[in-house]
Amino acid sequence: MLGGSLDQRSLDTFESLSRSSTQIVGFSNGPRLYVERVLKEIGLAQYFEPNKLFGVTDVLPHCKPDKSSFELVLNKVGALPEQCIMVEDSMKNIRAAKSLGMKTILIMGKGRKQQALNKGASLAEATKVGDAPDDKDQAVDAAVETVAEIDTILKEWMVLSA
Repeated sequence: MLGGSLDQRSLDTFESLSRSSTQIVGFSNGPRLYVERVLKEIGLAQYFEPNKLFGVTDVLPHCKPDKSSFELVLNKVGALPEQCIMVEDSMKNIRAAKSLGMKTILIMGKGRKQQALNKGASLAEATKVGDAPDDKDQAVDAAVETVAEIDTILKEWMVLSA
């Protein structure tokens, strides 16, 4: 993920979210210091308050997709699953979030929605068994190729103003 900043559309989405009543919470299976460094490098650090950013080191001995890790984060930010939208690139984490009652947005990766028509290519992209991006999975409420497209979904769901 290191290696450059996000496009302007993605940055505009985070800026709009930060001006709304929406809490922006980061939750990664990476160590907190790594997550902070990545967010700084891609230009998003300013949108994540320190008490709303969680790395695996903050939820040990659990991690995504363990239910306990999600519950710990939800408790710390004072949110119910029904109030949350999980934006994720891992099907296992999408399924876990959905099972708790969250809305989900799957980030498939650039060009992957078209490739999803060819299941063999999609399956080859998974780093773990059962984790290939699948926008047809019941746990996926919406699927996008890149973070830049999230604004469209959030506007449809009326989280952001049109």
